[in-house]
Amino acid sequence: KHKKNDMYIFSEAFPPNKKGIREKLSISSSSHMLLKNIKLNPDNVIYKPLTKEDLEETKNLHKEWFPIKYSDDYFKSIFDKKSQYFSIGAFYPIINEETNEKKEIIIGLALCEWIIGSDFFVKFLGKDSTIEIIKNINYIEEVYTYLTCDDYHSIYIMTIGVLDEFRKMKIGSKIVEKIINIGLNDKLCVGVFLDVIYYNNSAIKFYKKNEFQKVMTNRNYYNIKGNKYDAYVFLRIFSRKEKDIFRYKNTNIIKKALDMLMNPIFFIFKIIIFCLLFQCFRNKIKI
Repeated sequence: KHKKNDMYIFSEAFPPNKKGIREKLSISSSSHMLLKNIKLNPDNVIYKPLTKEDLEETKNLHKEWFPIKYSDDYFKSIFDKKSQYFSIGAFYPIINEETNEKKEIIIGLALCEWIIGSDFFVKFLGKDSTIEIIKNINYIEEVYTYLTCDDYHSIYIMTIGVLDEFRKMKIGSKIVEKIINIGLNDKLCVGVFLDVIYYNNSAIKFYKKNEFQKVMTNRNYYNIKGNKYDAYVFLRIFSRKEKDIFRYKNTNIIKKALDMLMNPIFFIFKIIIFCLLFQCFRNKIKI
């Protein structure tokens, strides 16, 4: 959650002081000014991968949203098509009234990483971590097997955020939905997971709303200005039924048509039609 006040912004990802007050952050992104006098319509939002042209704005938005300082190499690796990373951007189209030039403004984004099975716990499980998967997921044995097997993989949402001007318009949920659909469309992907700092209650509420479960606590995971903070790991596992339904809905139309043609009942129906047409031809009946 990001609260904007004039030229400053307050992000709930940043730690509060002893009085519970968060520091004012200078606005880094140019998107705020570009969208200042525009009537926003969430139906106009375009969702697509980020490109190298979005690099600088991505960096600026991360400065506003997160207390962690990310290196330039980190951001550059995101846009390397051969890497294990991918992104989802939410763009808002505007028109410059003076030049009549069209431009798409980043209003939200997510940076993600494909994680090979055995790297799931290697990436997150420290000596002070507390695993809570057992009491939170009923089919733990099956899940554990998939999560830790190199034949399978999962998606890790590294960062996700939305401009405060577009909050409560379900932009964040749409981005999460796009990520989940990517996972559902991959036969070997077993789920999506992420970590969140323990005091960011609005983010925790958001993830729970999108069907993520808290499965792990990583003690002292974040280091912000020399202070250690716990992280909660949230996980959304795909059930077999969920993946089957998604594949059915997204099956190629041609494949559906071919499946129908191969259906025995449809095949018999074709034979009957062929016989009738052949009989009509023999009797020289015009159809």
